[in-house]
Amino acid sequence: MAFHLRFHTLTVTTADAEKTYRFEGPATVVSGPSGTGKSSLLMLLKHVVGGKAVLTPAVRNHVLSARAEVTIGEQYIVLKRTVNDDRSDQVDVLDPDTLAERETCTVRADENLRSLSDYLLTAVDFPRETIPASRDGKATTRDLTFIDLFAYAYREARNIDREVVGHLDTWFNPKRIALFKLMFALTDSTVLELSRQLSELKEELRRKAAESENVLNFLVVSDPRTEEQLRAELASLRDMLQRADAALGSLRHELEESTAADAVLRQELRVAVDSARAASQEVLAAQDLVEARAAVVAQVELDLSRLDRSATAIEKLSPFDFVVCPRCMQRLTARPVPEDHCVVCLQHDPHDDDIDPAAIAQTRTGLALQLQDALVVFEADARVLETARQRAQQTDFLAHSVRRQLDAQTRDLVAPRFDAIAEASARAASLRAAIDSVTQLRDSWARAHAIEREVRELKAQRTRASADKKARTAELAARQTLVTDLGRDFNTMISELRPAPWVESATIDPTSYLPVVDNHSFESLQADGGGIVTCINVAYSLTLLEFGITHPDVRVPSLLIIDSPRKASGTNLDDQARGHRTYRRFRALAEAHGSQIQLIIADNDEAPIPGPAFGKIELNYDRPLVPGVAHPGPEHTHRAEHES
Repeated sequence: MAFHLRFHTLTVTTADAEKTYRFEGPATVVSGPSGTGKSSLLMLLKHVVGGKAVLTPAVRNHVLSARAEVTIGEQYIVLKRTVNDDRSDQVDVLDPDTLAERETCTVRADENLRSLSDYLLTAVDFPRETIPASRDGKATTRDLTFIDLFAYAYREARNIDREVVGHLDTWFNPKRIALFKLMFALTDSTVLELSRQLSELKEELRRKAAESENVLNFLVVSDPRTEEQLRAELASLRDMLQRADAALGSLRHELEESTAADAVLRQELRVAVDSARAASQEVLAAQDLVEARAAVVAQVELDLSRLDRSATAIEKLSPFDFVVCPRCMQRLTARPVPEDHCVVCLQHDPHDDDIDPAAIAQTRTGLALQLQDALVVFEADARVLETARQRAQQTDFLAHSVRRQLDAQTRDLVAPRFDAIAEASARAASLRAAIDSVTQLRDSWARAHAIEREVRELKAQRTRASADKKARTAELAARQTLVTDLGRDFNTMISELRPAPWVESATIDPTSYLPVVDNHSFESLQADGGGIVTCINVAYSLTLLEFGITHPDVRVPSLLIIDSPRKASGTNLDDQARGHRTYRRFRALAEAHGSQIQLIIADNDEAPIPGPAFGKIELNYDRPLVPGVAHPGPEHTHRAEHES
């Protein structure tokens, strides 16, 4: 049965005023001349349930928020959404009695808030599904939203004479078809999930096929050898490597044995080298000591020479009384000289002990004895140095002799084995590199086989998924008769509304679910005139609405909003009669089903067929949609329409 969706009121709030519009009875006609806000009123209904509404400048510039009282499913709630501000992507769910906020939902993806679409779909108990799609040639999915479903409830004036529920929109059309199938239970979550899996499997198969082609092309270009040839060559290379490793091991064993034979000689060489190093250290130590002794002897000889010169000077010069300077020959008698100072240098006169010949002789004797002792020690240390040098020469000669003996033995026994080992190691390394190269090619072949196995498994999964989808679709096939029944009811509706005298039959296409009139598609009918196409579109929507009310297993909205059901109609008698027939059908539907349905109709004129089923919302230039904002009048409206 059609799920319940009904608007009770719409409150429009500006900075200075507030106006509430009420939708009473099963049908409400919003009437008024062009430019008074009829379409904007309907767009605000779409706005509060999360849709992207086309709003006029008057609404965008002056309306702060729109608030609607709504029955959706079993819930009676109030939805409030601001207009053209930083919170216009959010909708507040209010308590209808207190207008206290229950919850804030988002109309865009937001990890912190529940989406309004989820809230409303849950309220009407409609499944939240995703449908398979493609973008840039790649498999993807699209979520079905409440606004997608709302497209079946709202026939906008701008599209009513050119498309059926957005079927010309290539992005939306797959959603339209999926929603129709869900509403009529021609599909379900299982079929949609299998369809998504099949779409992903198709994309994965395409990717794997491209990968397999790339790997095989690489193998053909990089190496002409077949997989069997590579397998045989790999076995041969591994056998050759095994023999090369064995030969290398044998050479290393022989080298170890010859090295063991040289162990004694190497030990002797280490001892000789250590002895030579110790002897060299002894020479250095003795040399330092001899140099120190020589310095002592030189110092004593210097002191003795200085003493001899001083004694000679005292002996030769003390008898003289200088009256002139011996250097510049100036007279000294006139210069003042302190007592006990030398008249020449003006220093204190020396002590008597310093110039006493006996004291000088005693000092000289002490220095001579000291020099004699220093020379004795120097000569002894020189002999030690010479002995150390001889010992160092002997140890160096011994170490050199042992090293020559070891070199001769190594040259004859070890060096040839080292050359053989180097050659064998290079051979083994070359074989390993060749094995790595062949192994890489083998791995590429293995990758190609793995991809082939993956492709076979993907094809098997696709076969199973396709069989499951076919089986489930077959189970639902019996419901396809609903489309036939819908087509029959649509034909009845067309016969009643008579959009054109020449129309003889109408039905619903079983695959596109679009109206077909006299075996012509909806697009091909547009050449017959906008008023005729509008009437056919209205007939299609009315048929869906009534079919949902009368069939308990069909989940269409119980609401139908129609903007300009007489769009593009002329004023001649035939066009007026068609409009009257359309409104008679509105009245009959409202009277037959009462509160089970809601019709909201925007038209330039009042309902041409009066009746208690029609509630009224009348707009005019004195009382336009936006409260508190003066309308510029019909002249401005006509001028704006002409300019646009």
